[in-house]
Amino acid sequence: MTASAKPRVLVLGLDGATWKLLDPLLAQNKLPTLGKLIQNGSRSILRSCIQPSSEQAWSAFATGKQNGKFGLYGFYQRAKNSYALEYINASHRRAATLWRILSERDKKCVVVNVPLTWPVEPINGALVSGLMTPGLNSQFTYPPELKNELLKELGEYIIDVDIERGETGGESLDELAARVKRMSELQTRAFEYLLEKNPDWDFGMLVHRAPDILCHKFWRYQDPTHPLYNQRDAQQWGSVINDCFEYLDAFNARILEKIADENITTIILSDHGFGPLTHAVYLNQYLAQRGILAYKEQSGNTFSSALRAGVKRLNNPLVAAAKNKAFELMPRLKSNLHYSMAYGNMDWARTKAYAVGTMGNVYLNVRGREPQGSVEPGDYETTRDAVITAMRELTDPETQKPIFDFVFRREVIYNGDALNEAPDVIGLIDGPYHIAAVDWRGGNGTSDNVVEKVGNQLLFVSDTSGQHRMDGILIANGAGISSNHQFTESPNLIDLAPTILQLFDEKIPDDMDGRVLNELLLNQRVAEYAPAMNFENKMDGEYSDAEQKEIEERLAGLGYLG
Repeated sequence: MTASAKPRVLVLGLDGATWKLLDPLLAQNKLPTLGKLIQNGSRSILRSCIQPSSEQAWSAFATGKQNGKFGLYGFYQRAKNSYALEYINASHRRAATLWRILSERDKKCVVVNVPLTWPVEPINGALVSGLMTPGLNSQFTYPPELKNELLKELGEYIIDVDIERGETGGESLDELAARVKRMSELQTRAFEYLLEKNPDWDFGMLVHRAPDILCHKFWRYQDPTHPLYNQRDAQQWGSVINDCFEYLDAFNARILEKIADENITTIILSDHGFGPLTHAVYLNQYLAQRGILAYKEQSGNTFSSALRAGVKRLNNPLVAAAKNKAFELMPRLKSNLHYSMAYGNMDWARTKAYAVGTMGNVYLNVRGREPQGSVEPGDYETTRDAVITAMRELTDPETQKPIFDFVFRREVIYNGDALNEAPDVIGLIDGPYHIAAVDWRGGNGTSDNVVEKVGNQLLFVSDTSGQHRMDGILIANGAGISSNHQFTESPNLIDLAPTILQLFDEKIPDDMDGRVLNELLLNQRVAEYAPAMNFENKMDGEYSDAEQKEIEERLAGLGYLG
């Protein structure tokens, strides 16, 4: 590609990448592409959003805003006037994306595989959606005709990988690793094809999901400190994660070689970091022990008891194949079973607060707001204080250290039009603890240990052994970037959108929360702001039953359903 006078920005995402994994490989010169970019550019830790989950984090990057403005707090949200949960997608996001803003300003964009870009939005250029896309039968490209064009060009395409198809689902770990690599190869080829098809592009972005997928599944095999580590398995699968970073480095080298241009700024980033997952935390059971949440009496809920007994049997490896076949034949079974086990046994009249999801989000059960609210509005703050105190007092029984690094009132970390939909209390975990929304161990949830080491297989967690962390990575190189800049304070994901707009010499919407990383730029100047874009999300993103099944399988395989 020949040099152009106009500025261009290339963003390559390594979902879940952490310096703890990359630095040893860089020291061995096994990532020459990243090494060269760092040598001639700058690197830093990049702090994720709260919570550090892909659907929220990539939205924070894309909008330059915190959750209270873009309105997402997990992979699913509470349905209106109900305790039921529904899966989210791009139609639920309340803020304009960077590529939408750039498109409105006549910049051509090529965007491939960014999580939460389905349903696709019209942009000036081309878009191929990523995580939370139902499947190849959906309309996953813009323009629409690009779908068949890509399939013809590539022969096949993989949007995302369901790791729950592991050994019990008929696929070996070796086959899973190979399929993830194939997915990355196809997505890289799609990106290369679209850059060549749009030679006048201004903004290009590709997200590699492979590190996140493989760190969830394979962390135990490369980490000798993990409680499930053993040397035999490590010899077979211990290099899978490192191998992934090496082949992605080669894929990125291919992209950079094809678009060589002195006016290009290259940004490599991850949406969050990674570390070991060693403990399950049964937060709702803990809230029950503290008298904040109540379950129905077992004698009056024989159906729930039978469900628990059946689920415990399904965890037996001998019937795992039958379990997977049942879920395949009955798409809604898993969703309905998960919801029934998580919330079907709650006594809402006596429940003051309850946790949703796997990230420490707690909602109060407020009268007039929830369908069966029990907390009077006048008791809201007193009840919330009790929840916060309880969460801060939850500790690891072995180390006596707190499970939650921080426990926040929602208005302390969020602001914006979507604040009222945020969890009332947010507990941040930046360690090896996984919130389990469902207790598959049986009992009424008030007598069991609430913090347990991994080992007993939890249905739907799919043997995950890696967990997200707050510290991701940032590398910046090329036009307009200073070399070897040392940040005094780690930048945040939300800082990238305004910084990229600054690189284009574009005014920044005044409702963005991120700041321009001026200290990283050679041309340091005062940022100019413009009134926020008048954005209304009119996309129709309702999933069909079949589409919901595909989404559930992928999220369950990554441990996101608890």
